[in-house]
Amino acid sequence: MLSQPDINALLHNMCKSPAANPSVEKKFNKKVEVVADPGASEGDRAQFAEWWIKLQIWVKANWDAFANDFEVATAVLSQLKGPVVGQYAQVRLQECYTAGVWPTWDDLKKEIEKYFKPQAERDWACQQMCSFKQGNMRTDDYVTRFLALSIQGGLGNEHAVELLERNVNPRIAEQIYLQDTRNKNLALAAEEAAQQKNNQGRQARQLESEKLDNWLQTLTGHSYDEIRAFFYDQQAAEMKAQGKEFRA
Repeated sequence: MLSQPDINALLHNMCKSPAANPSVEKKFNKKVEVVADPGASEGDRAQFAEWWIKLQIWVKANWDAFANDFEVATAVLSQLKGPVVGQYAQVRLQECYTAGVWPTWDDLKKEIEKYFKPQAERDWACQQMCSFKQGNMRTDDYVTRFLALSIQGGLGNEHAVELLERNVNPRIAEQIYLQDTRNKNLALAAEEAAQQKNNQGRQARQLESEKLDNWLQTLTGHSYDEIRAFFYDQQAAEMKAQGKEFRA
């Protein structure tokens, strides 16, 4: 039998706070963001590709929320709006409801892409061509990208040539008209644009070479210091014309 001091000691120990367990580091303490609903496709085919990717990601992220093919199909088809895709969705929903058969998600993806994805990509390419200015881009690179967009967009030659002339470097377009080398075939027109740029480079180098030859002939017989002073003045004049300060 425990003595009274032993009982008191036992009660005292029981009243003490238990030793703190070593903290266990949480492996997953990062909040998981829910994939946002991409909303409805309002019929803008040029934006369809981007919307379609977002919708597929949304379906995959919320896959466990769908009980069957019916719920997936209605969730997707109800997001298709606009005069074209909206009409397709309405007809498709009616067909499935009447037959009582709903497509699997894989079959529905193939069906939607078959009808709308190619046209959406063509519309996107056409939009890009309309606003694709050459700017500071190398002519060869610009022409290559423009031709790639024209193939994807499926534009006719005449319209594509007009866009090329409108968006290429204005000096190149000017030379094409001045030299009457305009071509209605897009591939040949693009080749001509690149050729004009090469011609400009050759002409500039030729003029620069001729200018140097003329200077050297003029300076024949002059002393080294006189020739150096001449080129110094020429360089100073060029930089002044460009609004820059020249320092020796």
